[in-house]
Amino acid sequence: MNPKSMWQSWWIAFDYAFILPFLARLPVPLGRYFATVRGRWYARWGRDWRQFSFQDSALRERTRQAYAEIRPQAGLKEIKRMVRQRYVMQSLEELEAAWVVCRDLNDWPVEYVGLEHIQESLKIHGRAVLVTSHFASSILGTIHLRQLGVPVLGMSDNVIEDPRVHPAIGRFYRKKYAAMRPYLLGGKILDRQGNSREFVNFLKKGGVVVIVGDLPSDAREQALEVPFFGKIRRFASGPSRMAGIVQVPLLAYVCEYTLKGYRVTFSEPGQNPYALFEKHIRKNPSAWWAADILPLLPLRQSTVN
Repeated sequence: MNPKSMWQSWWIAFDYAFILPFLARLPVPLGRYFATVRGRWYARWGRDWRQFSFQDSALRERTRQAYAEIRPQAGLKEIKRMVRQRYVMQSLEELEAAWVVCRDLNDWPVEYVGLEHIQESLKIHGRAVLVTSHFASSILGTIHLRQLGVPVLGMSDNVIEDPRVHPAIGRFYRKKYAAMRPYLLGGKILDRQGNSREFVNFLKKGGVVVIVGDLPSDAREQALEVPFFGKIRRFASGPSRMAGIVQVPLLAYVCEYTLKGYRVTFSEPGQNPYALFEKHIRKNPSAWWAADILPLLPLRQSTVN
């Protein structure tokens, strides 16, 4: 390993094993302040764990393209600002993940918007499938679902097990998933790979499954085609297929930090779940810290008569 790689490896280990846990133990305003500073520093150097793990040198450019498409009227200066703020939002989300490990979040103030919609669905069906996105405070949004009073099974991806991902990042995520468990009322966070049957069996017994839904479709699957920022885009169809198997509507939620605490907003009955994502992203594009996904979403293929 060359000296530069050794220094980078050391810094990643120090950042995820010591800096984030230290910030999580500071008073909340101070922790958020220094996490913001961390995000601005990462924005300057273009540091994202997906970038340096998978050598994804195009991530930053895809992010620029996404914000230019979301806000076509924005000038270059505004787009650069949104890109910088995107790194800040990701840093704050990682701080929140460290809070789950280091703090008791049961008494944190949470406001719910549209809670009655999912409560009604649970009353009728006894189960629900929810999609969320890589937007704002998605991790805390999942643990705030404890208000529903039923077990919550969250779906994760095993990407952190990839050998290219630094071990400190993998440990950070595994600690986060383990620390979330007490908030999930008998549920847990489970990898989607190889566990489809367990998710379906869980739903049949009753509860809520949460899936991150803003991911592109796989070329081998039947995509979920929905309007999203003016085009018909092809998303991964797992959430809609799972909802179809257990015959419940597909619902969505987003979670955002406010000066009064956190706000969890649910989709309305009959609303396209992805319309909820688009509405909130339009209001605050940089809070979608995975905006680089947008250029990767396949578009509906034209049919030839």
